[in-house]
Amino acid sequence: MKNATKFCIITIVVGMLLAFTIFTLFANGMLTLANPSLFFIVLIVFACITLAAILAGSLAAKNEARLRDAYYCCGNLAVTGGTCLTLAAFLTFLSPVSTGIVFAIGIAVCFFFLILLLGGILCFLHSYFSYRSPSCGSSAAPGHTFGRPGYDDLPLGDEGSCRRRPIL
Repeated sequence: MKNATKFCIITIVVGMLLAFTIFTLFANGMLTLANPSLFFIVLIVFACITLAAILAGSLAAKNEARLRDAYYCCGNLAVTGGTCLTLAAFLTFLSPVSTGIVFAIGIAVCFFFLILLLGGILCFLHSYFSYRSPSCGSSAAPGHTFGRPGYDDLPLGDEGSCRRRPIL
């Protein structure tokens, strides 16, 4: 879980940096869109399809422990990014002109939420497939560590056995 949170923070920072760069390029007139309406329609359709897939996947395996753990940070990030991307793309699509500061802010916000959506999906998939279930019926919650930090990262000799991890 600790790595998932770190990846979520990195995704947010990268999204903010990209949004600032996109805003700067559009506000100074270095970048323009030839057909902005098509661009926003593609963004809206992509975000809606991705949100439907995330919803269907989470409903299909709602009782699975590794899905709940992966969804805690990364899934929320992906859903937030997709929902806000749909809203931001629609509001920017309604803009009467495709130049100026308001349009540059709108396009930068769209790219920020696009990065949140894609980063959340990648983080979600990484957390989902790298999940290790608690061994031997341990009552500890997944992701909870006893002892010093990094203790769960020690490799086990046999993943299927009930041997204890080495103390040192």
